[in-house]
Amino acid sequence: MRNDGNSLFDRSNQPSDDLPLRLVGIGGSMGQGAQSRMVMEASLAMATDAGARTVLVDVRDLDFPIYNPDLRVEAYGPQLAWLLEEVRAADAILLCSPTYHGTVSGAVKNALDYLQFLGADQPPYLTGKAVGLMSVGGPTAVNTITALDHTTRSLNGNIAPTTVVIPNGSVDVAARRFIEPATRGRVEAMMTQVLELARVLAPLRRARVREV
Repeated sequence: MRNDGNSLFDRSNQPSDDLPLRLVGIGGSMGQGAQSRMVMEASLAMATDAGARTVLVDVRDLDFPIYNPDLRVEAYGPQLAWLLEEVRAADAILLCSPTYHGTVSGAVKNALDYLQFLGADQPPYLTGKAVGLMSVGGPTAVNTITALDHTTRSLNGNIAPTTVVIPNGSVDVAARRFIEPATRGRVEAMMTQVLELARVLAPLRRARVREV
């Protein structure tokens, strides 16, 4: 990956308060060895190389029941409390879903539904956070990006201009790499935008949180 001093992938490019950017990836699949998990791992590794602190939230590991708005956070156990705190602390979010029947998977959408618990925060939901959107699948995977876009906007997130559809077969899960250079290049472009946007927004968001 290029690092020519003008790229975002420069460890000196941090928010003005000198804290490292925090990036949380949410997605994956309930199936073991999913392409979508490997895609998130590889994308988060790019951010780690750039000096960001990253956390992977795999829906298989969460194994949440269907979101029930009548229950309190405590009813769901420590995994939900952990997820909410990681998202609260994040400067950027990466969302990646497999494509099931032409749209976002139920497990990923369910995890995002739990972010309703952030609605009373100040600022609420994903306000002031940069968000990158990715999907894995065939020709209808673009619909998954559209669904993630709608949800992210409803959660007040700031979406990076470049979104990424990972075609089936373009990932070598066993070797944990992108097979197609063009796919990797688009992921790098998106991650650059996500971190660049987060670098601009983070000081403003952190200052707002401190004022509350």
